[in-house]
Amino acid sequence: MTFTQLWAKRAFFNFTLLALAGVLLRYKILFPLPVVDQKHLLHAHSHFAFAGWVSLALFIAIIHLLKPNEQQQKQFNRLLWAQQISSYGMLCTFPFMGYAAPSIFFSTLSILVSFWFALVAWKMIKTNDQLSFEKKWLYTALISNIISAAGTFTLAYLMANKIINQDLYFGSVYFYLHFQYNGWFLFTILALFFSQMKHRMQIQHIRLADLFFYLLLATLIPAWFLSMLWMRLPGWMVTSGAVASIVQVVALLLFIRLLILMRQQFRLVFHPPVHLIWLIAVLAFALKIIMQGFSAIPALNQYAFGIRPIVIGFLHLVLLGFVSMFIIGYLLQNRLVYLPTKLAFSGFWLFVSAMFLNELVLMSQGIAAIFSSPFPYSNELLLVAACGMFSGLLLFYREQTSKYAALHPATQQVNG
Repeated sequence: MTFTQLWAKRAFFNFTLLALAGVLLRYKILFPLPVVDQKHLLHAHSHFAFAGWVSLALFIAIIHLLKPNEQQQKQFNRLLWAQQISSYGMLCTFPFMGYAAPSIFFSTLSILVSFWFALVAWKMIKTNDQLSFEKKWLYTALISNIISAAGTFTLAYLMANKIINQDLYFGSVYFYLHFQYNGWFLFTILALFFSQMKHRMQIQHIRLADLFFYLLLATLIPAWFLSMLWMRLPGWMVTSGAVASIVQVVALLLFIRLLILMRQQFRLVFHPPVHLIWLIAVLAFALKIIMQGFSAIPALNQYAFGIRPIVIGFLHLVLLGFVSMFIIGYLLQNRLVYLPTKLAFSGFWLFVSAMFLNELVLMSQGIAAIFSSPFPYSNELLLVAACGMFSGLLLFYREQTSKYAALHPATQQVNG
């Protein structure tokens, strides 16, 4: 087992724990669970999602891309363990005390680890001759990750000092989320995607990819204003956000055009399961862009940020449907994790089915709220979805460590 394979399995274990926390959150809504504070567990769930699963997995994917030597692996190993310590520290402190000195300490440690990773990775990217036009995607991703920390530091300061200011509180939350989702996550994912395809890209493909990059980069800051339209913003911010939403749609159309042009190359490069997994990720990405565009319409913005199921549904659409599905596809494509048995295959698609159910119920719940009508059994259905996602990931992870997977490393793709 290679260095990145070992860490990929650890990241998947974290993903399974994250799903278990989701089950507890949904269970708490329906049934008494005195030992769990809902709000505190929610903080633990969200922090662990970002640090213990997504960022850790993206760290591992970038490390795999950089192909470090033995000495560099030792440095990355220390870094990844520091990320694990900070992630589990947040998971074990937030549920019992919320924002307090210990949880803030581990949250701060996670940010410092991300700075450490950015410094180490930046130096390796700069001197890596095997990387070409994907370098600018990686640089933008690392810078966005660092910038997003300003939102976390502001939020921690407000909570620690018990400063009640709704605009500052939600402003700092959305600042962090925006530069994570639309900066660190998005640009890393696209860097990894293009790294898989660059050897089969022609000049016209590279030009389209470059234009796609610059359009996304141009909208990175003004698109943040879209999440702030519920505040009293200056006119130029509102206009900038609206223009950014249009430019993002143009960028999406360019990306779809690129995918259509390269569809034959995809069949040659990607393993069969990855085709479908990444198709789901692309559809989720397209829905994300479209929903952000609708949020720029004043009459719809109040629904986008004023109705909790829609907010949660959007966050899960991006985090699960786009980010997590891409990461899973990348790890499978590069043999960092496997579908070694039919049971693992079934577990994975149970997770995907439950994810779709989760999105469907949340969005239906949101639409029902818009029309002030009840959605019967929505919380029960969401608990079923949460249990399905956890059960599917548990099966998937269990089979990663099975004797079959260990004894048959060359045949670990049941349908690939």
